[in-house]
Amino acid sequence: MDAGGWNVDTADTAITRGCLHPATGEVVRYFEEERVYSLQIESTLACPQGCRYCYAPADAARVQELARDDIAAVLASAATMDVKAVDWLGGDPLVREDWYDLALHARDLGFVNNIWSSGIPLADPKVAEQAVAATEGGFISVHLDTLDPVVYARLHDGDAGAKIRAICRGIENLQAFGKPASELVNCITFTRPLAGSDLARTMRYFCEEVGMTICLTQMCTVGKACRRPEWVPTLEEIRDACQARDAICYPGSSYSFGPMDVNKFYCGSVVCVTVDGDVTPCSVIREGFGNIRDQPLHKIVEDHRSELLFSGMRQPALNSSSCTRCEQSTVCWGCRAMAYYETGDLCGPDPKCWRAASGR
Repeated sequence: MDAGGWNVDTADTAITRGCLHPATGEVVRYFEEERVYSLQIESTLACPQGCRYCYAPADAARVQELARDDIAAVLASAATMDVKAVDWLGGDPLVREDWYDLALHARDLGFVNNIWSSGIPLADPKVAEQAVAATEGGFISVHLDTLDPVVYARLHDGDAGAKIRAICRGIENLQAFGKPASELVNCITFTRPLAGSDLARTMRYFCEEVGMTICLTQMCTVGKACRRPEWVPTLEEIRDACQARDAICYPGSSYSFGPMDVNKFYCGSVVCVTVDGDVTPCSVIREGFGNIRDQPLHKIVEDHRSELLFSGMRQPALNSSSCTRCEQSTVCWGCRAMAYYETGDLCGPDPKCWRAASGR
């Protein structure tokens, strides 16, 4: 399948796992057509995990939860665009009392549901069973940075051991109710306390022993992370972490990513509705291009497609980001959120990528 003039093998692990969605070929097609494949809905900011680097801290937010009527309107508008999937985000979307009803409504409209959870609510077998039922054909992501309680306690509030056990129990519950490991993701936010053997050990466990996909992301200096500059990894630490990830998660692949583990096909075919109703290119980028209370989603996407789907990365000019000229641009265009926060340019170079720093 062609993507920007390149022949992309959709059986390659860096493509299939980096797209996250099981329907890899369709995601790539939507990307090529510059269409929205997946709608991220930030349904709540409430979360039991207490990440001390959270980009969307609930304690600083004007609104804690996206209204049910707003979600219904967004889903209806997305259906007119033939959006295929809904990524339920938080906070932790599973702490909403009506999360299951909302997911079933989305499924009735024809969407595939994906859930990004802390993983802690899934320790309840009933919640895990409902999550499996709601995400048929989609994926469920949990968030466990480390299996070491000492390291975990540095990064999160609360009882580290109890939370790690709850997340691991949640993964077991999901599998017991029939969710295959290939449709499970462990999202890891890379911070300096994880650098070295701890990160490699965690990735190896979930990828090789459990069979899950790894989604390695970088800490963006927004939200609570602004209070923790000492946790920002060096370029060398990021390079080592990503090279370890490639070896563990994408053995035999001809491709390699930069600091973010989702490939450009995922990022370039998704838009997000934040808890405030703002429409952004992704949940980490908190700058909106319209609000669903002022215009329907499909109209906002129509008017701001270039910004939301990064047209500047697709048709690069002479002064374009070095990410568009990188040897790995077939599958990767760096992290657009990192570029935005560090350079102010959505289509700028990713300053946390060692390749961009070296001009490659």
